[in-house]
This record gives sequence, C-alpha cells and structure tokens, in this order.
Amino acid sequence: MKLFKLILLLSLKSILCATAQEVYIEPLKEFTPNQKVYLFGDDVKLRKEPTTDSEVISLLKIASEVIILEKSPEKQLYNGFIHNWYKVKHKNEEGYVLGGLLALDSKKIAESTYLVALKKEKNDTYISVRVVNGDNDYIENNSKLKTTIFTIKAYDNKGVDAIKNMIYIDYIAEACGVEGGGYYLFNNGTSLVKSIELSSISEAGLFWFKEDVVFPSDQGGQKGKIILKREGGEIIDEESNHTKVTLETKEFCWEGAQLTFNVK
Repeated sequence: MKLFKLILLLSLKSILCATAQEVYIEPLKEFTPNQKVYLFGDDVKLRKEPTTDSEVISLLKIASEVIILEKSPEKQLYNGFIHNWYKVKHKNEEGYVLGGLLALDSKKIAESTYLVALKKEKNDTYISVRVVNGDNDYIENNSKLKTTIFTIKAYDNKGVDAIKNMIYIDYIAEACGVEGGGYYLFNNGTSLVKSIELSSISEAGLFWFKEDVVFPSDQGGQKGKIILKREGGEIIDEESNHTKVTLETKEFCWEGAQLTFNVK
C-alpha cells in the first residue's frame, strides 16, 4: 500500500458566523476579570507579586482552572510576545501568573483537555496545542500560524480507529480572495499527529474552491474510510445563473500514524 502524506488546501468564505462556543484566538488577546481560564504551562509558579523574583505561593499543574481577578500593568517577554501579569484565584489561593502561561482557549472532550497558546520564533508565529488525557502527562504539537485569527473545535474520534479524539484548527479568512484553511490533529494517546490540512478560497461573484472531510461516523461516512471532497466552481454567466461546478473525491484510511490510500 503506497503511503501518502496528505496536505490539502481548504477555503473559508470571507464572512463567517461563529457559534456561541467559538472563541477567536489572536496573538494580542487579553483576559478579563471573572473569566475562567486554564493553565497552558505545567508546574506554573503562582507568585505573591507580578515578578519572577517574587515569593512562590504554590505550583499549579497544567490544565488547572484559575479565575482572572485583574490585569496587572507589569509586563514581561515570554515565547516572543510581551504578556501582562494577571492576578488570579485558584481554589482558596490568590496570586500572580504571567499571561503567556494561560491557555488562549481550551476544549474538553471525554477525558481529554485541549489547550492552545501562541509563540513566536524570529518572524514566524506558531500555534502550540497541548492535550492532557486524564491524569497523564501532556502531549504537544507546534505548527506555523498561517493567519492572524483562528478558532478551535474538538471532536470525538469520528469513527477513526486507534485514536481517542481530534481537534481542528480553523483559520479565519478575513476578506474575499484571502485563503482560509485549517488542519486536524489526531490524538492517539501518545502524540498529536497533524493528519489532514485543508484550505479554501472564494471570490464573490467569480469563483470558489473548498475541501471537506467525511469521517466514518459523519452522515454519508463509511466504516474504515476517510473521504476527502474537493469542490470548485465558477460563475460563467451571472444573468442566466450559468455555473460550472467540479467535484473530486479521494478515499483514505488511517494506519495509526498517517493516512494511506484506500485500495481495499
């Protein structure tokens, strides 16, 4: 069976409606009083004052929930970004945590907790995704950020054998003609595998191109198959609504570490 590393390009239309559960994630996002957030860092030092020289009150584990009390004017460079310190409450303790150690967004599904942060290396920004499966140590994936804003969505395994669940990083296309996209990370319990990368683009009144995935448990899905759909279209004559549409599909299966062509 010939191995095939799947990298696709997917498109989002220029205007997207987010559900109430979606959080737009961007590098300069700040936290607000009374907001509940989760720690992205592990063994995070809860400090008495907003400085790394301050007394340590306690060590907090990754994915611990804290409540934001206030934003401190003190700032510090961490992972390429300038972050504020925040006064937070954890159970019965209050202290300060650097903003870069807080997850910009989080999702829980079954026993897995997904946490997202950003880091910058030279001129590139990376999305860091960590997942904690039950009481186990976290596993992590770092991928280059392709847009300024994105959201995350967590799913069960969608009928894909040998993985616990998955997360989708959904890029937001901010204008017509701008490429959107996203990618799936499969959580197999020991690693986060970047398995499917999608991208799409549309130009109002001219053309569109989009790709989607049909997993085994989705409507129209088939056991043991991951189906990639690619649709392209263009308006030939707007007055007569003459539209040309093409549709391609490919079938793959998950072999535990990557996708392969389905030749069964």
